[in-house]
Amino acid sequence: MKLVGVDVGGSAIKLGVVEESGRVVQEDSVSVAAVRAAEPLFATLAGAVRRIAGADLPRGVGIGLPAMLDASRDLVRLSPNLPWLNGVRVRERLAAALALPPALVRVENDANVAALGEQWLGSARDEPDVLFLTLGTGIGSGLVLGGRLIVGKGLASEAGHLCIDPEGPPCGCGSRGCIESFASARAVGRRASEAGLPPGDPGNLELLAARAREADGPERALLLQVGRELGHALAAVVVLLDLHTFVFGGGFAAALDTMEPGIRRGVGEWARAVRVSDLSIRRAALGPSAGWIGAARLTLP
Repeated sequence: MKLVGVDVGGSAIKLGVVEESGRVVQEDSVSVAAVRAAEPLFATLAGAVRRIAGADLPRGVGIGLPAMLDASRDLVRLSPNLPWLNGVRVRERLAAALALPPALVRVENDANVAALGEQWLGSARDEPDVLFLTLGTGIGSGLVLGGRLIVGKGLASEAGHLCIDPEGPPCGCGSRGCIESFASARAVGRRASEAGLPPGDPGNLELLAARAREADGPERALLLQVGRELGHALAAVVVLLDLHTFVFGGGFAAALDTMEPGIRRGVGEWARAVRVSDLSIRRAALGPSAGWIGAARLTLP
């Protein structure tokens, strides 16, 4: 039976079809850059799903959204990038647009479905317990325990907002010292500029990582320190959950090799009972497909 997954972003929808066995059948993307309201978004979503699913009714349709959802996983509580979805019952509206029973439509946060995708078919395949972190403009995360996504009432696994220094820099969430304010691409770009290092542009950290790989110097020192701070945040996860597999995605994850020694050091400093050699630190394998694949996985029991 085919499963359809959809990952809704601010400028594009990524979607695809995967079999229950995990074989990817087809994937596609549709621009939504010009969409600025709920109704045309649902129309675009429904049309894209019909085209990719073909004549056969899928077993289910999973949707990943850049949004905080309520406990029923239906109502959008807050979507900063798609504010016209705030207060909208996405599952109900999309099911109606597709002429499907609402029970066949599942909706979840985008970082959560990416975590599920990596745990199902990506770099954490066959690992029942994994924390997935996206290192981008911010830090998103998703937690899978015992092969099941942990969502709580909607705010579970916001690892980017673990506090490592209550007197630290302000975070976009309104608090201070969250790991996002230290280790996101935006934060590292800011820190590089403040230290007089290239690049100041947080969207292009490749040069910083390349110089860190080449020689021992201020670039390497900065990225080792960023890794150490990430490790301090992950130490709380290790101590609380005895979790040892961490997968990093997002654009800044390309620099993971330069940060990994610091990550292990940071975990060891704040979780002294843990053998850091037991930690498995991996880069995500599915790239931009992780979201829609994980969304499709939502539809399985």
